[in-house]
Amino acid sequence: MKITIRVKFFAVLLAFSLAPIFLSRGITGRASQDVVAKTSHQTRQELLGIMADEFEFSASSLLALLQRSSEAMRLAAIGAARDVDIALAGNKKVPESEIYFAMDFGDPDRTPSDAARRRGYARRTMGNRQQLIQVSFDYPTFHLPHMGNRASAEPEMRRLLAAMPVVKTIYQNLPEYPFWINVILESGVMMTYPGHGMLPGMYDARDQEWYRRVRNSEKCEWAHSVDPASRFLVNTVVYPLKDGDGRFLGAVSVDAPAHSMLPDRRLEARWGGKVRTYLVERIPKGEPVDRGLPILVQLESNTMGHAHWTGAVEQERLVFDDTEEYHALLNSLDTRETGVADVSIGGEPFLCAFASAPTTSFLVIAPKSVVAKLPDEVTAGLRDVFDEMRNLSLIISGIMLFVTGLFAWFGSRAITRPIYGMIELARRLTRGDFGARMDYHAGDERDDLILSLNEMGPKLKELMHLNRDMEVAQEVQRLLLPGAEPDLAGYDISGGIIYCDKTGGDYYDFLHVCSDEGASGLAVILGDVSGHGVPSALVMAAARGQLHTLSDFAMAPHERVATINRVLSRDLDGTGRFLTLFYLQLEAGSGRVRWVRAGHDPAIRYNPAEDSFGELKGEGIPLGVVGDFVYQTNESFLEEGDVLVLATDGVWEARNRAGEMFGKQRMLAIVRENAHKTAEEIRLAMLAGVEAFQANGQEDDIAVVVVKKGAGARPMTRHSITFRMSNKENCFKRFRPKVEAFGAEHGLHPKIVFQLTLILDELITNIISYGYADFDEHPIDATVALEGDLLTIMVEDDAEPFNILEAPEPELELPLEERSKPVGGLGVHLVKSMVQDIHYKRENGKNVLTLNKDIGKACCAAKG
Repeated sequence: MKITIRVKFFAVLLAFSLAPIFLSRGITGRASQDVVAKTSHQTRQELLGIMADEFEFSASSLLALLQRSSEAMRLAAIGAARDVDIALAGNKKVPESEIYFAMDFGDPDRTPSDAARRRGYARRTMGNRQQLIQVSFDYPTFHLPHMGNRASAEPEMRRLLAAMPVVKTIYQNLPEYPFWINVILESGVMMTYPGHGMLPGMYDARDQEWYRRVRNSEKCEWAHSVDPASRFLVNTVVYPLKDGDGRFLGAVSVDAPAHSMLPDRRLEARWGGKVRTYLVERIPKGEPVDRGLPILVQLESNTMGHAHWTGAVEQERLVFDDTEEYHALLNSLDTRETGVADVSIGGEPFLCAFASAPTTSFLVIAPKSVVAKLPDEVTAGLRDVFDEMRNLSLIISGIMLFVTGLFAWFGSRAITRPIYGMIELARRLTRGDFGARMDYHAGDERDDLILSLNEMGPKLKELMHLNRDMEVAQEVQRLLLPGAEPDLAGYDISGGIIYCDKTGGDYYDFLHVCSDEGASGLAVILGDVSGHGVPSALVMAAARGQLHTLSDFAMAPHERVATINRVLSRDLDGTGRFLTLFYLQLEAGSGRVRWVRAGHDPAIRYNPAEDSFGELKGEGIPLGVVGDFVYQTNESFLEEGDVLVLATDGVWEARNRAGEMFGKQRMLAIVRENAHKTAEEIRLAMLAGVEAFQANGQEDDIAVVVVKKGAGARPMTRHSITFRMSNKENCFKRFRPKVEAFGAEHGLHPKIVFQLTLILDELITNIISYGYADFDEHPIDATVALEGDLLTIMVEDDAEPFNILEAPEPELELPLEERSKPVGGLGVHLVKSMVQDIHYKRENGKNVLTLNKDIGKACCAAKG
């Protein structure tokens, strides 16, 4: 019978240490406990009674003060809303005073003259500390949502300024703790008083849950949210703005930090900070009560400093341990105005005093241990008397612990010896010695671990071979795709594919084929095998081989597709796999197009002259399903400038964080917006749009082919790739495969690709490390373009202003101890040494850095 190592250690240590300790302490401890308990019991009960009376009176008084503060906030929101309604109706004189924007706050030329850091107005920093922010009591600030136009919004902002005298008066009559009074209009214009900055550029109050709720309301609404300026949890009262016809214009909100609404903190200070006060919402009859009492106001929320303004605030609840005590408290809150109850929270007994209003109650909760100080002092003296009685048991316990330590020391050596062998075996495996083994028999669970390590070597070797084979398969499949864009008179054609695994089932190709009419033509093919990965890649390779084999035979498009279908139906029978295909045949110098649709989505057709969309439709089922299916050849004519887009479902089925699909409407918008560009630029714009939209990475293969009807040869001479990253992700892992794919596609030397990757890594690392001082997520856009021998890199970010050209040069020629400048700047120096020129500008709140590199010359130091 195998005895586990845990049982062996437990039995030995229990016998030699715990048994004598319990024996000696049990004899002396029982007598001392009885004396201490009887002495302290009566003192504790009397102090509990005194504390209960004080807390009950305090709860009643604090509830009355808090109700008055809440009513003041409600009346303030209503009063401000009514005056704003009058101002928006144009019934007030519009002032000509200066308009200040939140995004300009902090700029000495754009900040109000009275702006200063005010006590009580603070922002939580990365270290969860409070940093005072600048506030203006003379002027409000305005905020426009992303891409908002200041000029078109100015008339509304002027009318809002007409309501400022009343808003200031209302603010001055509010209780003395930090408030924001906000006016939000349906156009997105937001006015905040007191004026301040610190609003994120992406903030739009119309997206907040409380704003959407007040749209259909006729009264004040209360809400909880995270203030984007201060990062504090705030209580918000919102009142709708409506014109004379009852049309919703916007809302007025009054915000107050939830933790500052408690009217008096002296109670907590008097009891050493252990007393907690809460304003809770009572649970209506018929609703579940098992989740606890909803907390409306408390000294400091558990979520303080952790929640973000972009997410909804989940209401915290006060949860009690004992169900019977909890239900008794609920009954008391509903039937009595004040009282005291015993409750248990987190396994500790508490005294709960309460004062109730119709829908809310104010609770003062304190652990009963706060009144135990005096009894504890009495019992401490008694315990000293019994300490000498326990000395004897301590001596005995010490001897036993010493003996146990000797056994544990020598026993651990015997136990850890094979463990060191396992460590050495694991190190040999990591070095690639997959034949390493360990021969040892311990008679317990260690044998299972040794067996697993011995079996790991061959499996790791097999896995490495499989991974190497997959890399070869990926390279082979890449070689099966077209190496260059086709050159067909009168057409501009571009195709590309991005796999979500190393291999995949999406396929596109360009083939010169013999037409059934005796002329030569170009076949543009786009296919999608069900699923993705290696099985789909094999089906794709088989279909490609058949298409290339049939390219020299004079066949009509539907005959060519039917021939391939018969072979695939036989090969894929019973596998459940199939291939959707769109076969398009073009003729040089002619606008005539013929196509066959085999289960694939129709090609999108766009006519820029008429700004109209259409589809190349047709009947047909996927290949590999029914072997004798009869396909049809469809025919049409393209006008000059017409654009055809063929794509797989990985484009329109890409999803964002909310689960929403990219959809074909976004595809059509991209085609319309870029129709004047080349086919490759249209295709790259499509891929960039999908990449920026999807949130969780690529989940399916994506293939796109763009055909543009136009006279002459393909005009495309500039190749580019654009991608977006953020400061919250590993940017190197994100852009490296894209840059390497771009280099492989356009034949860049591996050394040039390495330098390009190094430049982007240095620039983006500096931006993330030194450019941001908040918790928000910021976008970083990068573009790489190749035109002839000129390689252009452009990086845009909204970080703090930084001109790379002004960075001091490192003193590389001097030893470290002799340098007068700080050590650093080597990354910037390295970037400058690899490019020919650098240009920097600050535009629309962004750093725009452009670097040019002539890949036909040796690198030299950059010049601005």
